[in-house]
Amino acid sequence: MHLAIDKTNSLFWEAANLVCNWEIQKASGVEHGNALGNSEISSEVTSVIETKTYAQLIYMQQQIEIKMKSGERKVVEFWESVLNYVMIYKAKRYLQQNYSSRIIEPRETQMIASEISRINSHKNDQELISEHGLRKPKYIFRVHTGFKWNKYNRNHYDNEHPPPKIVKGYSFVIYYPDFVGRTPLYSIENDRGGSESSLIRFHAGPRYEDVLFQIVNKEWDLSWKSGFRCMFVGGILRLNFFFKQFSYRR
Repeated sequence: MHLAIDKTNSLFWEAANLVCNWEIQKASGVEHGNALGNSEISSEVTSVIETKTYAQLIYMQQQIEIKMKSGERKVVEFWESVLNYVMIYKAKRYLQQNYSSRIIEPRETQMIASEISRINSHKNDQELISEHGLRKPKYIFRVHTGFKWNKYNRNHYDNEHPPPKIVKGYSFVIYYPDFVGRTPLYSIENDRGGSESSLIRFHAGPRYEDVLFQIVNKEWDLSWKSGFRCMFVGGILRLNFFFKQFSYRR
């Protein structure tokens, strides 16, 4: 939620969100995107990465990404997992470097508590009940857009006259307060309006109405490195994904 509303401190919230998601996965016994194999290899990689500073981890991330793009790193899944570890520890170093020694004054603590109370009150005020007696969940829906600088667009456009923006992905945050039951699910359905779009439905059982969105009908990139996230914690379902990028060919 703060990632969506607090743009001033986006680096903090991004780092905190990354570390929290990682810790939750470890606690649940599932670490997505971990192809390091046995625990000995994983421990060896971790022992190297955890000694690095924030600046060194940025450099390490850049070097791995360059070598992966050039094709020098043949075992892609292994190096994607190493890159995930680098990004996690980079987020930890960023938080340690910028926030761990900061002392929050009592007045500031009170302001933070007041802000949390205000947000929760706002959420409760906006919660609705449908005509069928079902609760309508609140949500945040964000469309990720940008330019696609493939070979064709580089030949026909420039920074002053960029190509049309395209949809690169989506982020969904669905709120299910006081949720009881199985984890909410999402499904993809055909859109009667045409093949260029599809529908994504969020279903949380008998107490809540389904939430339906129209999205671009493209193949998702499900890798952790590319930003795919799907988790349900504390009554909040978060889904974030980007589409696969394909090279232009004549």
